[in-house]
Amino acid sequence: MKIVITGSRGFIGKYLRSALDKHNIVEWDTKIGKDIKDFYLDGDEDFVIHLAGLISPRDSINDPHDYWLQNVEYSKKIFDTCKDVPMVYASSAAAKEYWRSPYGTTKKVLETLAHKGHVGLRFESIYGDGASDIGLITRIKNGTIKYHTNHIRDFIHIDDIIGAILLFIMQGTRDALPYYEVGTGKEHLVSDVVKHFGVDVPEKEGDDIEIFRSIADITEMKKLGWKAMRSVYD
Repeated sequence: MKIVITGSRGFIGKYLRSALDKHNIVEWDTKIGKDIKDFYLDGDEDFVIHLAGLISPRDSINDPHDYWLQNVEYSKKIFDTCKDVPMVYASSAAAKEYWRSPYGTTKKVLETLAHKGHVGLRFESIYGDGASDIGLITRIKNGTIKYHTNHIRDFIHIDDIIGAILLFIMQGTRDALPYYEVGTGKEHLVSDVVKHFGVDVPEKEGDDIEIFRSIADITEMKKLGWKAMRSVYD
């Protein structure tokens, strides 16, 4: 298959490229000089995976214009260019309470712009080797965490994220729902996770920028034969 991956050099993208190494991969990433604002298709693509975009709810508060430009306007161009090509794209659990941040708003808007056959995956808190420095598990393991909050989270390993994407490549998106929630379906107190890893930092009350309790409803993903295999405590 000829598969296009935007954000191919990012955290999810690098794992996905490895999983799809037997396919013809077309990469779009600024790290290789291919910006999605210039996106185009050759016309013979079989599938598109759109991962490119900005990812921090907190940063989006300070720069909402850039988040809108990168996450909505450029993505709309990709959606319209790929309207007849099956696609999976990165949405976010933040779309569930989108009003909390410009980032969440951009992800919710994406779900209204996508065409039939374009499937949004509302990822929960992703972790794994090479994850973003803004992620809790990464900050715990690299020693940069300074405090923890009282939020409740659903932590999902990168291997399970890749498995979810591969499922749609294999099964197709024609009869799929507009979006799916992707996580373990299990809740974890952030304080418990921090203690599990033996980190002693003060607790700080969570603010309104992020969802207080975010757990994926994986009912629809389970109907497709998928479930997460990894635990944050593995």
